[in-house]
Amino acid sequence: MSDMSRPRFPFALLTFWFMRILPAWIGIALIIFLVQIAVAGVVHDNVKVKEMLQFLEVLPSIVKAALGGDMLQAGNVPGLIAIGYDHPFVLFLCMLFAVGVPTGLLAGEVQKGTMELILSRCATRTQVYVCAGILTMAGMFALVLVMFLGTVVAVRVYDFKVPVPLDMFFRIAINGGLLASTFGAVALLCAASFERLYAAVGASVAFLVGNYFISFVSVWWPRMAFLKRATLFHLVNGSQLWRGWPLGDMAWLTAVLLTAAIAGGIVWHRRDLPL
Repeated sequence: MSDMSRPRFPFALLTFWFMRILPAWIGIALIIFLVQIAVAGVVHDNVKVKEMLQFLEVLPSIVKAALGGDMLQAGNVPGLIAIGYDHPFVLFLCMLFAVGVPTGLLAGEVQKGTMELILSRCATRTQVYVCAGILTMAGMFALVLVMFLGTVVAVRVYDFKVPVPLDMFFRIAINGGLLASTFGAVALLCAASFERLYAAVGASVAFLVGNYFISFVSVWWPRMAFLKRATLFHLVNGSQLWRGWPLGDMAWLTAVLLTAAIAGGIVWHRRDLPL
């Protein structure tokens, strides 16, 4: 095939989809950034820290585990700041983007009937899938960098009296982005496999919620501890991140991410689209 007949990469489609999801990304990023500032604002005040820890003591152990577990101790400033990274609301916002973008761009376009128009404009199925994957992965890592930026700004604004290891929070952010991108790759696979948006979203959310529920129930209920190894959250170990880069866990996450993304691409390429 000559270069003239080979379809060029559809940058117009990539730009169009980028502009469509940009407002949602900005909204989510702004909230995540402000959450990091707010958590740091509470942590730097000793009185507020004591009040917060007293409040956490009366909560169920499963809630405390979800917010950081044993790291939530007076004097452990980095552990308290890390609440902003593990907070269920922050995780919800990240996963909202990781699931919403690929399912909306693939299954959503198919359900609306606009995928036929997209594929008729010199764009192959593979190129369309790659565009959705780029926006999902790039968006997720951009969100975690905004999260880290919130911590950097907070350290400059507030006086914590003790050194705050920003390198540790950078590792947490990058590993969190890799985890969220892996869930995004699973959502890509679901979006490529189902004809209806609600089915793709439902399957993606079920996988995410199942992993999250098992992960924290296994911490709260010792008899279920063996199940934690079956979740993706097991591959983001906070204690290892304090010491350095967990290259082994990152390699496993990358392998799952690539497997899900490639499988989704194969399914998307071979399936019969209802055009």
